[in-house]
Amino acid sequence: MFTISFSFVPSIVGISLFWSCALVAALSLSPTTSSKPSLDSSNIRAISLDVTGTLLATKEPVVKSYCDAASWAKLPNIPTQQDFKAGFKVAFRERSIESPCFGGVEGISGRDWWLETVRRVLDSALLESNMENNECSYTEEEFQRYFRRVYQHFGSPGGYMVLDDAQSFLSSVEQQQQLLQDNDKDKLVLGITSNTPIRHMESVLPMLDCLHDKFSWFTCSQEIGHEKPSPQIFQDAFEKAKFWLEDPDLEKEAILHIGDSYTNDYCGARAYGFQALLLDRSDHPNVTTYQDWLEAPDYPGKSLEDVQANTITSLEEVANLLVL
Repeated sequence: MFTISFSFVPSIVGISLFWSCALVAALSLSPTTSSKPSLDSSNIRAISLDVTGTLLATKEPVVKSYCDAASWAKLPNIPTQQDFKAGFKVAFRERSIESPCFGGVEGISGRDWWLETVRRVLDSALLESNMENNECSYTEEEFQRYFRRVYQHFGSPGGYMVLDDAQSFLSSVEQQQQLLQDNDKDKLVLGITSNTPIRHMESVLPMLDCLHDKFSWFTCSQEIGHEKPSPQIFQDAFEKAKFWLEDPDLEKEAILHIGDSYTNDYCGARAYGFQALLLDRSDHPNVTTYQDWLEAPDYPGKSLEDVQANTITSLEEVANLLVL
């Protein structure tokens, strides 16, 4: 058993204009209160973490990787990064709505899901660049060469990096876990709860300094066919936390979820019954949220003040506040 003492109240001014507008718009859909509930850290026994944008970021902007792959594959027409930026947002949204959870709902493989998605990204980028998109734009052989380069890149060490504050946070938690064990106290476990493809769990995390060894459970949207902020994905994480803690009577409030999405992570976790912290990554150049079509669920005490009080800008703010 350990506590986290929260004495910070970050200013909403520090949050980007885009994030602020999105937050105010989301909160306007539900009742607000003047209450400012504080995090109850006295019984936290598990910490659930998002992956992309929380623990990891791409090493370079996604659109640069797509553009570089087009040059490498020697496509006859190569859109600009700006074209890919617009094209990726359109294509990713379309595919995520028609085939949610990276194909997990339909039961198709992650590779097949990305094959169609990357094709649409390229087609959309070509349209953005005003290049005629017809059967002569690229051959199937050229596209397969392009797709393989994109898919390999994001499945390699060149695709992602562990964020510095995540490294520090995980090291601090490891020390706390050892102290709890040495003092014969209730153990603390870490888990992943993320809207990600399965290969993030099975390939990406292991190749990044064996990051998978830090976690007990892995809940990803593709595997279970549900995505945050739905309660089903948090239910899966809850059951896994109970298993690893060997505590069938574990309460939801004993789990703290941390992520960089207001809708998916903060509101989703709070609505399910977990405690939550919102990690503001708006200042990081390679962290982008594309799932803006998902709706933020309500939870007791939902208000701008509540979110403001429970927003952090670095995982080190949590690591520095962990005390036995």
